[in-house]
Amino acid sequence: MSKKKISIYNIAKELNISASTVSRALNNHKGISTEVNEAVRKLAKELNYKPNQMAVALKTGNIKTIGMIVPLIDRNYFVQAIAGVEKEIYKAGYDLIIASSGNLYEREKKIVTSLSQGKVVGIIAAVAAETTDYSHYAAMVEGGIPLVMFDRKMPIMNTSSVVQDDYFGAYQATQHLIDQGCKTIYHYRGPQNVSIWRDRDKGYRQAMNDNGLEVTPRHIHTALTTEEEGRKYANKLLTQKNRQLPDGILFSGDFAAKSAMEVLVEKGLRIPQDIAIVGFVNEPWDVLLNPPLSSIEQFSYRIGETSARLMLDAISGLPHQDIVYKPQLIVRESSLKSKYLLQKDV
Repeated sequence: MSKKKISIYNIAKELNISASTVSRALNNHKGISTEVNEAVRKLAKELNYKPNQMAVALKTGNIKTIGMIVPLIDRNYFVQAIAGVEKEIYKAGYDLIIASSGNLYEREKKIVTSLSQGKVVGIIAAVAAETTDYSHYAAMVEGGIPLVMFDRKMPIMNTSSVVQDDYFGAYQATQHLIDQGCKTIYHYRGPQNVSIWRDRDKGYRQAMNDNGLEVTPRHIHTALTTEEEGRKYANKLLTQKNRQLPDGILFSGDFAAKSAMEVLVEKGLRIPQDIAIVGFVNEPWDVLLNPPLSSIEQFSYRIGETSARLMLDAISGLPHQDIVYKPQLIVRESSLKSKYLLQKDV
């Protein structure tokens, strides 16, 4: 439980003076006596009083900047989301500060703390993969700075969010692999403390269950969805004892899918004939792979636009909203196993 936030009203009551006098003292107003000024500052320090930066910014009009925190700056998903946010907030007369956490908790914590010190009037954020303690965001919200979560949700009250339906996307992708004739489908998932990867895992499992297909620990691999981890995964599949390969794999990220495909093809496996593959995010280069990669399109530009609009609403004092968009399966050669099965039967 967080401690009750100290306001100027607490200080005023303790010193038996008005809240406006406290406010003027804290802002070095010339009309306040030295004795009152010192008493207010001494008590404020003892009570660990921290000014509501959002209220200060709105009152003075000195800050017209919104912060945006992304896990990775070199991913097309986040680049497009940033572009969507920029379009909306610049149109409304605001500037944007962009920061990347690198998916690291400590870096994210420092960014949030820094931006909260009167630099921005609100933050739009996708939480880092490493983060499991959200208290830095919660403290910011308690301090009166609006938070809009995009892509990834956090369990924080009094916030807005814009996400894609990752459960639906994963269900759709898994069902597609099943429809293509796959029966042993593995899932390469991201860390389960992050909502997107947790929801994708649920969607995958539900589709498998609905079709009477088993899911064992052998079916599941958990790692960051990077190229390096994708290569490690493919090599692990190929070198396992009593090698049992799947006939389909759902990857929770295209970078991991890309590098895994490269390793599998290099070792003589055919995609999709031997292993059908579907990724997630629909990177622009998916069409250039050999074979082109099927993937889930998440419409991140639209998510960015909506995030910005919700932030502007929050700054204006409008109610919080939670918006969920449906992603879309983009089918390409990497998952079209059925046509090869038909050729085999002829």
